[in-house]
Amino acid sequence: MQHRYYRLFLVLITLLISDFIYSQAADIESKVDTLVTNSEKPIFNIHGAFRVHYKDEFYNETRKKEGGEFGFDLFALVVDASYKKFRVFADMRFMPASSGGTMPKEGWIGYDFENGDDIQVGLVQDPFGNLDYNSYSWFLGIGYALGFEGKYSMGAKYHHKGKVWDYQIAFMKNAMETFTNNPDLRDNQWSASVVGDNKEINQISGQLVYKIKTNDFSHKIGASGQFGQLYNFVEDKMGSRNAFALHYHLDYKNVGIKAEVYKYEFNPKGENSQYVDMGSFNYTYQVVSKADVYALSAKYSIPFKGKSLNEIAFYSEYGYLGKKYNLNATHMLTNGALIRILDGIYTYVEYVAGYNHPFLGGSQGSLYNEFDNKWHARLQCNIGYYF
Repeated sequence: MQHRYYRLFLVLITLLISDFIYSQAADIESKVDTLVTNSEKPIFNIHGAFRVHYKDEFYNETRKKEGGEFGFDLFALVVDASYKKFRVFADMRFMPASSGGTMPKEGWIGYDFENGDDIQVGLVQDPFGNLDYNSYSWFLGIGYALGFEGKYSMGAKYHHKGKVWDYQIAFMKNAMETFTNNPDLRDNQWSASVVGDNKEINQISGQLVYKIKTNDFSHKIGASGQFGQLYNFVEDKMGSRNAFALHYHLDYKNVGIKAEVYKYEFNPKGENSQYVDMGSFNYTYQVVSKADVYALSAKYSIPFKGKSLNEIAFYSEYGYLGKKYNLNATHMLTNGALIRILDGIYTYVEYVAGYNHPFLGGSQGSLYNEFDNKWHARLQCNIGYYF
C-alpha cells in the first residue's frame, strides 16, 4: 500500500474465506496529495491496476486435492483531475460477480485551501485509526472486516495538514448507498458496512494526530472517534453506534510499526442486539455488537538498486477481537513478504492463520458466534501490475 498511483502487484497471501476476497484493500493507493493543483489549465490523469490471485485453503479438502485455485482478482481504473483549486477523484473496481462485480471504492469532488487544508465531498475515507490501513499486508487486518479499516462512506470531510498537528472532521450520511434494501445487493460494496435490517446513517467522525519527525524517525500519535445512528428500516426504529481508538505509527529507516487499540459498540434495534450483519464483496456475516480490538503490524524493508528488483519487504501482523457477552475471542496472524519489481509489479506472499475466525476455516463463519474454535490457515498469492 502507500505506493504511488496504484502500483501494487499483490501476491501470495494466506487464509481467507472462500468466496469473500477479504483483503482487496492492500491495494492500489493513489497519492492524490501529489496531484498538482492551482493550475490555470486542467490536469487529467488515469491510473489503474490488473491483478490475479492464487489461494490454497489448507482447511478445504476439495481445494487441497486440486492444489489450490488461480484466477482473476480485479481490474481497476483511477481517475484524478484538477483545475485551479478544485479536484476530482474516482476509483472504480471491476471484479468477478462472486466478489461483488463492478463497484466504486472511492470517489469525491474536493477543494484545496491556500494553507494546504482540503475538503472532500462524496465517497470519502472515514478518518478512524491508522490511515490508510493499520496493515502492510494485502490481506489486511481484522479491523477491515469490522468496518474500521479501509472504510469509505458517503459524506463530507475536512482535513487540516499542519507540520505538527493533523486533524480530520467528517460527516458521513450513510455507507456506500445502492438505493435499495435488497439484501442481495447491499453487500456489493468495497468497505465493510452494516447491512441486513440496519443501515449506518448520520455519523460524525474525528481524528487528531500529533507528528514528530527527525532525520531518522517519524512518529504519528493519534486518537479517533466516531458516533452515529443505526436505522432499522424493518421495525422503523433508531439505534446507535460509537467507537474510540488510540493509534501509533513509526517509520525508522527500513522499519515500520503500526499499532491500534479501540473499543466499539453497535446498539441495533431488532430481535438480537448482540450482533449486527456486516457485508462487503457480495458476502454477509455476523459481527459481535460490542468488543475491544488490538492490532499490531511490523515490517522490515530491503531496498535494491537493480533495474528489475526494487524492494523486498517482510511483515508480520496480529489482530485480537475481544468479544463481550462471554464469547470466545478471535485471533488473526499474518506473515508475509512483498516483492516489488520494475516499480510497477507488486507480489505479496502471505501465510494467514486465524482462530475462531469466519474467513479462515468455517462455512458458517462470523465474528459473533463460535462454530469452530480451531486454528486454520491459508496460503495466497496476489500478483498485480499498477500503472
